[in-house]
Amino acid sequence: MKLKTKIEQYIYWLIFTLLNLLSLFFKLKNLDFVEYKYDQRFAYSVVDNCKNGEIFNYIQNSAGVPTGPLIYLYECIGGLFRVSSYQLLLIFEIMISHLLLMFLFFHLQKFLKPYNNLLLFLTICLNPFLIIMTRNPGITAHFELFTVLFLYLYLNRDRRDRNYFYIGFISSISFAAYIPIFVINYSILLTLLLFKKVKNLKLLIFGSLTGFVISILSFVPYYRNNTLEFPRSRAGSWGLSSYWRILSDVLSGKSIKAKINSPEDYLILNEYFSQFNFFVNLNFVLISLILIYSFVYFFKKIYAKQIDDFDILYFGSFIVCGIIFTLLDVPLYAHYLLSVSVLIFIYLFKTIKKTSVLIVLFNIFLLSSVYINYSFHEYIYHNNGAQNSDYGTSFNVCGCCVEDARVCRGQ
Repeated sequence: MKLKTKIEQYIYWLIFTLLNLLSLFFKLKNLDFVEYKYDQRFAYSVVDNCKNGEIFNYIQNSAGVPTGPLIYLYECIGGLFRVSSYQLLLIFEIMISHLLLMFLFFHLQKFLKPYNNLLLFLTICLNPFLIIMTRNPGITAHFELFTVLFLYLYLNRDRRDRNYFYIGFISSISFAAYIPIFVINYSILLTLLLFKKVKNLKLLIFGSLTGFVISILSFVPYYRNNTLEFPRSRAGSWGLSSYWRILSDVLSGKSIKAKINSPEDYLILNEYFSQFNFFVNLNFVLISLILIYSFVYFFKKIYAKQIDDFDILYFGSFIVCGIIFTLLDVPLYAHYLLSVSVLIFIYLFKTIKKTSVLIVLFNIFLLSSVYINYSFHEYIYHNNGAQNSDYGTSFNVCGCCVEDARVCRGQ
């Protein structure tokens, strides 16, 4: 379906512009009140390190092993461009991330109907949890780079043989950035193989091996000065359904509640904004219903033998990826699944055919997302963070006056 009249086109692009402005308003609002704990402080230290030529920077993850240096790609680029403050670093990263989402919107115009694409853009750009995460440094929060590159190459892999090399390379080089993205990408590539949709396996393998070797070599500077360590013992998975439970929370924005997870803080938030909990739950119910519908839609296409690239993308990111994470038996956190949430959003809204349903969903998600984002930011602003919760004390207090940012944790 195309936009039929010029008036319809003007309204469509006006709404698109307003969505961009709204998204950037919430992402850039009150940057003095962002989270600021040890991880954020370390990320900002990378800026100075890269200014001084130290481009390999490592932080230990929860398993006690280093995360690859590409997790601080943006920070290092910021250092090379002489970024001079933490707020400027965040603005730099937020703008890059938002431009990548705009690129995704324009690229998907070739594959999605206009109203489906606009609803998709709304749910990604105004998702409360994604906005809060975007106001943090690192590839963990700014997942858009690897997601957009992977999706572009995935949808265009058969146009040129060399795209198979590139998609293998991008997928494996993500090992040096963020392992959850590595797992997500290879879950989808494995699904392509299962459905026999890979035309040049040799180039895919070659690209994967090239990227993986570079990823392994990126850890050499760390292990030249540190002993080789294996992951320490850790807690297991949070249940067989944990992947899908956490993913549903991310898609609906309900994961924002994890940032204010103290009952005391959450009670105060709801006293300030009495409809906060209602809109969070409304989004969750709607997303759950759309997920059920998409699941039925997918199996109808399986039965009719009409599988396309988007069906494979959905099956790989929703089913195969979930099975692999479950088999890995690791605790899952919402920020592990930022990249996969975008891929699943695409399928969820592509399956909706009725324009009237799209318009109703658009208006509900717009109203609820604006209310949730506004409420959350106002609460953080008036309370200098969420003192007893995961969000902790905000940057305006911790960024200026605290020696050890770890004391800024709320719990």
